Amino acid sequence: MKFQRDVFLEVIFDHLKKDKKIFVLSADFGAISLDAIREKFDDNFIHCGISEQNMFDVATGLALEEKKVFVYAMSPFISLRAIEQIKCGPSIMNLPMTIISVGIGLGYADAGPTHYATEDFACIRALVGTNIYTPSDNFLTRNIAEITLRNNKLNYVRLDRHFTKDIDYKSSKTILSDGFRIIGEFSSSKIAIISHGKIIHNCIKSIQKHPSRGFIIDLFKSKPISEELYKLLKDIKKILVVDEQVPDGNLSAAIFEYFCKFGKTKFITSLSLPERHIFENGGRDLLFKLNGLDEDSILKKFEEIN
Repeated sequence: MKFQRDVFLEVIFDHLKKDKKIFVLSADFGAISLDAIREKFDDNFIHCGISEQNMFDVATGLALEEKKVFVYAMSPFISLRAIEQIKCGPSIMNLPMTIISVGIGLGYADAGPTHYATEDFACIRALVGTNIYTPSDNFLTRNIAEITLRNNKLNYVRLDRHFTKDIDYKSSKTILSDGFRIIGEFSSSKIAIISHGKIIHNCIKSIQKHPSRGFIIDLFKSKPISEELYKLLKDIKKILVVDEQVPDGNLSAAIFEYFCKFGKTKFITSLSLPERHIFENGGRDLLFKLNGLDEDSILKKFEEIN
């Protein structure tokens, strides 16, 4: 059983064996694969301490020297705490860099709202030139790591803190180049559920009770969204978007804006975290239940769509 962060970093480790232009910067310790990079490739690893803003200044300097830079830290701190440095560095300067953001959503359950990344998608999506990836399992994590090594872009990779079970590929169609995966049997007469990350596993369990009424789009690349998604969904009448983020600027907002670019509006139902800070404890599953993102809540919202 491997965590997404270790799967991603193992890909970087393998490429470091032959590509010494790769640099890994971290404001954190604790990941097995991160420690392996530090021990094996100490000349290509920089621990910046708990100083995410300064870390991006160092990373920007390395990127200006044409290094392949990967920046790693806990999600709430590598996104909102350092957003000005991301904007003024790699975004404005149009520099390639990959931000490895670990523990999205309520991943650090019971640590309180200071440690939740429930606004990072909206904030980073607003920055010019960002590419956003949110894998739902290790297969996608591994492939996204390979993509970021060669795409020469500013990438924001949103990894879950917990283990995510691989999705059954017998019932799915993955289109890596287009940034999404179809789970279940597609039909233009069905309801499309769009989601990404760990929460999509709750969506899969919910829709199993009504496979004839819906299918799932695992949108693992949510910025920019491929035009192929529009071609697939242009005749779909109703869409349910499920996201482990607060309401404003979340995945449903991105989907609505996406269809507006084509002059189309859709009946989009949004299911997300509420407009409040979450202070309750009891683990992530309980927080899902208390805030309407557990399997039963997703199923109820799905069944309400006529």
